[in-house]
Amino acid sequence: MTSHGQSECVVVDTNVLAVAEGMHSGASDECRAACLRLANRLHNGLVVAVDSEASGEAVLREYLKTLKDQKTAGVGTKLAVHLWRRRRAASVCRAVDLTLTGDAGETFEEVPAALRDLDHDDHKWIAVALAEPSRPQIFQALDTEWWERRKDFAAAGVDVQFLCATDLLA
Repeated sequence: MTSHGQSECVVVDTNVLAVAEGMHSGASDECRAACLRLANRLHNGLVVAVDSEASGEAVLREYLKTLKDQKTAGVGTKLAVHLWRRRRAASVCRAVDLTLTGDAGETFEEVPAALRDLDHDDHKWIAVALAEPSRPQIFQALDTEWWERRKDFAAAGVDVQFLCATDLLA
């Protein structure tokens, strides 16, 4: 439990579910196993922090689009569907409101200026982690841009955990 009396929650980039699903041919067995372990924890009660319906549900929509488009039915796809169906259950998803900003609404006020040059598709993970009062960890699999920016994340107070660090070091 957190100090707020709520269960622990985490932010999970889609690439973790994609690796768990076997969609990344370059992932080592160790990397895939780490992603599968986290996916199983999410399916078994670890709460995932996501953006709210009012904020567009971009996190959950990306999970579904990425995994269902593959026409597979493994752990990652089943988890994406489970999270979508149970998105309003506090024991499954913790929804946070985000504030769109930028000329075309391409980023969020919650994203620190030092991280706004990252791929805009990645801003939602950062915004959710910083908008959630418990400041959950963000789990990443094989995103080299995030790996190269580890110091920038730390300086901005964003705790990124790389499940596939060995692969990224190779």
